[in-house]
Amino acid sequence: MADIVIAGKNEEGFEAVLQAFNSAIDADVIPMSSWVVEPDDSEKSVQIKAKVHVPQGQRMRVRDKVVDYLDNMIDNNTLDAVRVIAGTTSRPLKEQFDLVLREVGKKSQVIRIEIKPENTGGARGGSDNTTIQEYALAVFLAMRYKKGTDLVCSPTKSDGCLDENDYIYGLSMVDGRGKPKVEQIMELDTTWKNSCIEGANKIANTVKGSGWRFLRGDNQLDDGAIKKAYLRCKDKPVKTDLSDENKWNPSDIWMVEDGQQGTLVDLLNKEGTIDCLNNFLALAFSDKQYDNKSGKNVPSRSLIGISLKKLGKTVDLKIMNAPNVTRLKKAQGVIFNKNATIADLTSFSAMDVYFIYGSGGRKSTAFQARNFAGKSKGDWKLELVGVTAAQGKVQGQVARDLLEAAGFNNVPNEAEDKTFTGGSKTATAREAENTYRRKKGTPKMSTSQVSVTNEIYDLLKKYKAKGFETAAKDETDMKIQISLKDASWRYSKLSGLRMLDWLSGVGAGRASRAMKELYLYASSQTDKSSVHYKLY
Repeated sequence: MADIVIAGKNEEGFEAVLQAFNSAIDADVIPMSSWVVEPDDSEKSVQIKAKVHVPQGQRMRVRDKVVDYLDNMIDNNTLDAVRVIAGTTSRPLKEQFDLVLREVGKKSQVIRIEIKPENTGGARGGSDNTTIQEYALAVFLAMRYKKGTDLVCSPTKSDGCLDENDYIYGLSMVDGRGKPKVEQIMELDTTWKNSCIEGANKIANTVKGSGWRFLRGDNQLDDGAIKKAYLRCKDKPVKTDLSDENKWNPSDIWMVEDGQQGTLVDLLNKEGTIDCLNNFLALAFSDKQYDNKSGKNVPSRSLIGISLKKLGKTVDLKIMNAPNVTRLKKAQGVIFNKNATIADLTSFSAMDVYFIYGSGGRKSTAFQARNFAGKSKGDWKLELVGVTAAQGKVQGQVARDLLEAAGFNNVPNEAEDKTFTGGSKTATAREAENTYRRKKGTPKMSTSQVSVTNEIYDLLKKYKAKGFETAAKDETDMKIQISLKDASWRYSKLSGLRMLDWLSGVGAGRASRAMKELYLYASSQTDKSSVHYKLY
């Protein structure tokens, strides 16, 4: 300050500025830099220009306090000046002000003060600032939904301006760890504020409704049930390429329907596989309520993730991994149609078992379960009928892993490979059959054949399979028919019958949930990432 000489005509105004800052920040020494001081005979508009440095989170508050202080001095005739202009005409929220000292012709002569943060990094760098910026969007969203109309970056009328009470309300609607102070949100640089305003407007005009709360790393949902569900499900039933949570869902903030938090946590805690977890988020994201025939309903438009990027002059909002509406609706209607499945079951003809999960029957709403590996080895799978997706099949082992991950017990094993030993329809087998028919004797069977044959017979009888009642009534005769089937048929039929028996015994609701798990996995066409909005 010692080298700064203030022109006499500007001394009163400059002393008033110092006095105002002393009142606003309670400091004897005002940290100033970047001085521009005009001499006494200068006719330039900006007579004095300087930067005042205050804590990042206090910039706007200090500006407004200084402006109010100077306004009062002018109103009370204790300062000979014309007026104070906060911000600029195009950017009223800019952290600066002009003290208009006098009018010279058509030109105003002013003292211009820019208010800058104490640290040189400003509000753009570091993890702490990232946290503040992410909170800021949530705060502006809360303010936008409360007002019900678009926020304005450079309002021309006072009712378009945001005041401290607006910010206090906005922050009160945000839950999370490392929550900043109101001042830190208010004092973000104007560029980022304008980005938040444009982003908030875009989101609110897309996602209708009210009663939203906003989450940024809260313990209940964001860093609670959502994170736990991802960690629990990411590699179930098979290992995925989801190396971290951001690859699955990169949302920085979440919108949640206030009052639904407990319900959402309970539902999230029940998910055990990645496809069902993604289906849950798709249902919570959807603006349409889908009734679930196999379990509790997920409330629509109740949980929405938003991935946040720094915005430019134009703003766009895009749905990433958008749900397939047809699939979503169909999945909600998946039930285990036990009666139709049993009615379709055949005895001695086909090797398949059709698991019907709707009213369309085996042609449109069913899994075809059979051996897909020909006559030489076993590869039992469930394949969605009429689905052309590459992942329309569920291998037997994967099906068991999936159902166990979803909380089911005692899921049956498919038939073992030893069912392929003996009993093929070779010339020897046909000769044995002929011998049986001539002599009513019993061809010799291996131990494994006997066990497999008996199990198939018992299950066909239990479920009254087509052809069973009309076949020869003699138990031995029917068992011989089974034993003389080729190994692929026996393996396939037994595997399907075991699954049918298990589904029939777990109860209607749980059987339907099991079918839904299988359907979601088999019909999935994504890389296992989940739905969210990307604001960019």
